[in-house]
Amino acid sequence: MKTHGMTPQPMINALFSLILLLSLITSAAAQESLYMPAPFKKLYEKGETRSFTGAPGNRYWLNHAQYNIKARVYPQTRLLKGSEKIIYHNAGPDTLKEIVLRVYQDIYRRGNVRDFPVDKDALTDGMEILSLRINDVEVDTDDPQGSVKRNGTNLFLKLKQAVLPAQDITLHIEWKFHIADKSTIRSGMYDKTSGFVAYWYPQIAVYDDYFGWDRLNYTGQQEFYNDFHTYDVHLTLPAGYNVWATGLLQNAGEILSKDDLEKWQKAHKYDDVVSVAGGNPDAKAWHFRADHVPDFAFAFSDHFRWDLRSVDNGSRRVLVQAVYSREDTTATDVCEIAARTINYMSTEFPKIVYPYPSMTVFISKNGGGMEFPMMVNDGSVADYARRVGLTSHEITHTYFPFMMGINERRFAFMDEGMAVMLPFKVQNHLAPKRNIIADRVKTYNRVGGSIDDVPVMTPSNLLKGQAYRNASYNRPGLAYEFLRDLLGDELFIKAIGVYVKEWSGKHPLPYDFFFTMNRVTGQNLNWYFKAWFFDWAYADLAIEKAERKANNWEITVLNRGGLPLPVRLHYRSENGEEGKINKSAAVWRDNPKRYIVKINTDKDLKKIWLDTENVPDVQPMDNKMDKL
Repeated sequence: MKTHGMTPQPMINALFSLILLLSLITSAAAQESLYMPAPFKKLYEKGETRSFTGAPGNRYWLNHAQYNIKARVYPQTRLLKGSEKIIYHNAGPDTLKEIVLRVYQDIYRRGNVRDFPVDKDALTDGMEILSLRINDVEVDTDDPQGSVKRNGTNLFLKLKQAVLPAQDITLHIEWKFHIADKSTIRSGMYDKTSGFVAYWYPQIAVYDDYFGWDRLNYTGQQEFYNDFHTYDVHLTLPAGYNVWATGLLQNAGEILSKDDLEKWQKAHKYDDVVSVAGGNPDAKAWHFRADHVPDFAFAFSDHFRWDLRSVDNGSRRVLVQAVYSREDTTATDVCEIAARTINYMSTEFPKIVYPYPSMTVFISKNGGGMEFPMMVNDGSVADYARRVGLTSHEITHTYFPFMMGINERRFAFMDEGMAVMLPFKVQNHLAPKRNIIADRVKTYNRVGGSIDDVPVMTPSNLLKGQAYRNASYNRPGLAYEFLRDLLGDELFIKAIGVYVKEWSGKHPLPYDFFFTMNRVTGQNLNWYFKAWFFDWAYADLAIEKAERKANNWEITVLNRGGLPLPVRLHYRSENGEEGKINKSAAVWRDNPKRYIVKINTDKDLKKIWLDTENVPDVQPMDNKMDKL
């Protein structure tokens, strides 16, 4: 073979390099079919922190902090007083000339903006900052001409000495506020001696590679966007109270009686549920520690039942706790439901190992469900299947947004949609009598195709009410489910696993997910993502016609709404024979308007119809034909 002076191996290497270059160019070009705002495009083209492959760039960075907090709660007056030391590390390339401090309890501050009305008796002066020191220099937070500006639920601290890259800044803060008992927003006191406390300490906002400081106010609807920190927390309540919190209890030997301590230690090793009385007769501080978590919450009561056990998540045992009113007889199985959820999702689907050492389910009369790292604040649910649904949904948030650091304030669908879809299988496993997907289909159908069925990529902070719920929960939840159906479980698990592995403990953007799925599956899925996440498409299939051929039937299905949906066609012949043909949403890849389903039968058909129970359709009246 003539090589014109080039040896075969270098020529092969050059050929491989050319193929690789062309594939990268093709990959980048393929991504351009998804709309990308100019600042996002610039970020990805730069390639330092994000890439068109979906993987983090080799210069990706993340700021972080160490929180040392001491707080005391006076249940009788609902007063919480706290002090904290924050050591904040600037790991990024930018010089920080200010610090944005979140004071979430200012959502109850008179005159502040909220997404919904609250009881006038719930209004307060918000979070009162008693003292603030920056690098041991006292700061007057009340001086209107000073370096502190208070706006909404944020404090903007102008720094006299900027924080350079790789430098730390230390804040000492003392504060107090009254825990809400009316118009409770995700936390509060639910009876005179029981409460769940969240959004409760001054917290440094996120500074990231795209938005810089997160300056959005907390107005009640949008939830989390936090960095990953270490928390060392001491919580003091009166004698007779138990406390549960993010992280692990560090001083159980000082708090619990000998009998309770033995049960507590046993629960860390075995599957059997045990109950601990607790009570802390000496009113010692409860000491908790949590590493690399995006937030910290806690709960307390002097009369709630305390169930606990542990469960194997595939790599270690996880402590699982359920705490609830002793009068709530419907909650006695929640500890077991939570444990089985963690095991199933870690080992069966989606096979993402539960990342933290504990999970506590606090159950009260709050009427809803709300997630926090290693804790959830759930309402009491009488129906077993719905109890399974609520518990598993909130536990799934451990992965999204907490493990993944998602910016839920702007892209709620990245975590809420995942928390809708990922537990479908465990919900069906634990409560098979309830068709959870059909429930979601019904919910979407009430909104689909209306003015409230907005593109999912619409920033979450711009949405309210029905439009927010649909774009954050129902539509993306179904989009992820039908993507799983399109790819198959094995490939979906592989792709979502790579996404989690690469972005765990970071801050993925929607494009990081889209690009990663394309890369790992080896498919250009932009046609699917575009319709479900970017377009004003909606769910509406229709049977256009049925034609009898020599030995089969051809059924033409129209996609009138534009969403790539599974085609699940049922048929019944004149002699009563029934059949079903299942096609994934992949059938719309090449022709998004029309698809022909072939039924291999030479018998006369009496009826054909599309599945509208498990596949959304806002106009189902054209989904069947009789008397063919």
